[in-house]
Amino acid sequence: MRLIYMFAQGISIEITARSTRLSKKTVRTVFLKLRDRLTRPVFNRWHGTHRRLLKLVDPGHEALVRVTFFDVLAECYFNQTCHRNWTLGNRKARQCRSCPLPGKFQTDQTKADALALIDAVHELYRRLGLRLEKGHDPVRLFRLRLLHTTVVGTVLNHSRKLQTGLLDPTDMSYLACGSLIDVFLTDLANDPL
Repeated sequence: MRLIYMFAQGISIEITARSTRLSKKTVRTVFLKLRDRLTRPVFNRWHGTHRRLLKLVDPGHEALVRVTFFDVLAECYFNQTCHRNWTLGNRKARQCRSCPLPGKFQTDQTKADALALIDAVHELYRRLGLRLEKGHDPVRLFRLRLLHTTVVGTVLNHSRKLQTGLLDPTDMSYLACGSLIDVFLTDLANDPL
């Protein structure tokens, strides 16, 4: 339960390992298995990617748009040189010359939103201490990381906080930490790790 609680808040693997007295390797493995479960329908309310794109009526067209969307975001996300140069201050503009976003996103606002999304995923995974994940298709890996980032953001925004700054695990409102823990525990009872 403590692992799920830490996972839901985006607390680092190192701090979680110290808190639970488990090895970093064990915590990392459990976090990745919990993240994989976020694609299950019971977790849809925390990330919302199950919703249909309202302006598209053809489900086949919607699937193509979603794949293209994740493909472009993953291409930008995994350009490590671009991200490193930006975070180190080696480049003034957020977009690099090889950025795939301008060709796919028409307005400055949608490009800025896409970059903010990518930066949020980078920030969570930097904070977690999770870097390399071999053996994943980049688009699938980005989608999993984006789902995880969205779930953590949703939980942080919809949960009461304790005086310690951590989230209240007894908050059982619809999108709160306690509800997510409860759904995880039910899911794990039906299908253990």
